[in-house]
Amino acid sequence: MHPRHWLVPALSVAAASLVLGGLTSVGQTVLPAALVSFANSAGGWTMLAFGLVWLTRARPPVAAALGIVSFVLLIEGYRIVSGWRGFFYAEPFQDTFTVIGVFAGPVVGLSASLLRRGAAAWKPFAAAPVAAVLIGEGVYGLTVVAASTSPVYWVVQIVAGLALMTAAVHAARHRIVPAVVGVVLALGGAAAFIAFYLWLGQLGSAG
Repeated sequence: MHPRHWLVPALSVAAASLVLGGLTSVGQTVLPAALVSFANSAGGWTMLAFGLVWLTRARPPVAAALGIVSFVLLIEGYRIVSGWRGFFYAEPFQDTFTVIGVFAGPVVGLSASLLRRGAAAWKPFAAAPVAAVLIGEGVYGLTVVAASTSPVYWVVQIVAGLALMTAAVHAARHRIVPAVVGVVLALGGAAAFIAFYLWLGQLGSAG
């Protein structure tokens, strides 16, 4: 593979991820209260990583790697700028979400690539993981952390997840089986996301 097919996208995604990750740290103090949760949410970082990889038009193998690059450097950008602002976040490349990003990044990258370049029948499957995060965290936000956050952003995130899934089903061109399986995967993934976050919360409480 010629270097230009992966080097330029990789550098672009890396630079943009560091900048956008840093901006999410600042966003926690400058965004309106209704939207401030975007700057500290898995859904927010997922949308940013997905969007950056989607813009590169990378093929699936490269997109999977770019997903890791984006997720990890979004977190590092957040960590670096938080440190400049006087708030300790984590040691370099050692946060819990860094580990999560290494595993989730390829999935997000593949989702972006397959939605951009893949066959129509694949699109509901490709959209399901990202939609699951958006819907799952949105429901988590409206229930578990409702007392400390505005519901507005969580509703927006759920709507975004449903819109992504709807667009993918429409793009499948009336293929019933991929559409149904994709929707089931998205809803099942959302439930799994909520369970995972509840488990993380229990670990934090125990610590």
